[in-house]
Amino acid sequence: MVRERIRHTAERVRPAARRLAVALALLALPAAIGAQETAQPPVGVDMTSDTWLQVSGITRPGPPRVFDELVVFSYQPPEFARYVAAAFAHEGFRELHTFSVRKLANGEDLFYLAYPVDITRTQLDYRIVVDGVWMVDPNAPQRYRDDRGVPIGRVVLRNRPVYRTPSPVSNDDGTTTFRFSFDIRIAATLETVDRQRISIRSFQDPEIYVVGTFNGWDPFADRLRGPDENGFYAVTRPVPPGEHYYYFLVNGRRVLDPLNDLQGRDLQTGTLVSRITVPARTTQR
Repeated sequence: MVRERIRHTAERVRPAARRLAVALALLALPAAIGAQETAQPPVGVDMTSDTWLQVSGITRPGPPRVFDELVVFSYQPPEFARYVAAAFAHEGFRELHTFSVRKLANGEDLFYLAYPVDITRTQLDYRIVVDGVWMVDPNAPQRYRDDRGVPIGRVVLRNRPVYRTPSPVSNDDGTTTFRFSFDIRIAATLETVDRQRISIRSFQDPEIYVVGTFNGWDPFADRLRGPDENGFYAVTRPVPPGEHYYYFLVNGRRVLDPLNDLQGRDLQTGTLVSRITVPARTTQR
């Protein structure tokens, strides 16, 4: 069967993970306040110039800085500290995320954490731990007390732009909506199933179909309609629960979903495909 020839790709590379790696590398640089030299982002890293400058320019503690899929926390202890970490309410405060440390020009330590966030999340509630002592972040932009009177810090995440909306989306009625866009902010090039790169500007009057295990790999069963007011093409169709594999057929070219970083591989042909897991529907009583 087709599914038996497909395995998961070993790596799942998310934009947030790439930003996290970049942020950690940047903040580890021995940058002094007022330095004249400007660092350049590594080749191939998808990060805007503004984001690069903001992250690399952190030289003093302050409120958490929110980027598209990354929140950078900073903390400077009033006295010497060996360990700083953050714990988040949506993780039940069970996991500690350790801060890294950089030496500032004045010889003091600045602790920082670059934390990736899901683009659908609207806020982060958190506490920090300094050398084993739990406390509210003194730099938290908002604070409140929970039912036990414990102080909690809160970061409100700004609304994500439309082009950051997740796709595909599994709907409550058992259907799944697949979306596609030629927005350059999503990707300047499209990757084909055989790892070639095609400029999005090369497609004129596009015809787009979604082809996958859910429609028997029929190349003309499900055509995306659009574009809508935000430039998206979309199609909604029934997809049963479970794992499915697919690609988009764009003017005859088989391309991976630029909005979905999950991938699988056809072991017989070696080609890549996009991957989605549709959750089982909850029975309503």
